[in-house]
Amino acid sequence: MELHQQLAQVPLLAGLPDKVRRRLAEIGKRRQYGPDEPIIREGESGIAFYIVLSGSARVEQHGERIGELAAGDFFGELALLEEHARTASVIANEDTVCLGFTRWEFTAMIDEHPQVAVPIMHALIRRLHRREHHNP
Repeated sequence: MELHQQLAQVPLLAGLPDKVRRRLAEIGKRRQYGPDEPIIREGESGIAFYIVLSGSARVEQHGERIGELAAGDFFGELALLEEHARTASVIANEDTVCLGFTRWEFTAMIDEHPQVAVPIMHALIRRLHRREHHNP
């Protein structure tokens, strides 16, 4: 299966036109991580956004597991909005493949195809609501 077709299976991108997914497939950088390999580290500068293509990863904050990610999930989206230190680490549980986008690549993509921003903003709002609900 070609990458743009695989991106059609990602809930975040499923509603986008094929042309946009093809462009995302062109600009994204595919990278494989081994078991227990950090993908991002808490405290480091955040300049990229990632989509898990296969495998799984855990999210840790201050050394405590706070979440799990599987194929189709994404993380690092706050790096698209502002450059700041990562608030958590993401570590591969098994062989895991991610597609990464630097902030400037993704910003250029949004400038070209603004509809890309809509599902990300919806996901951010859902995460903020969940965080407020769990941490009053």
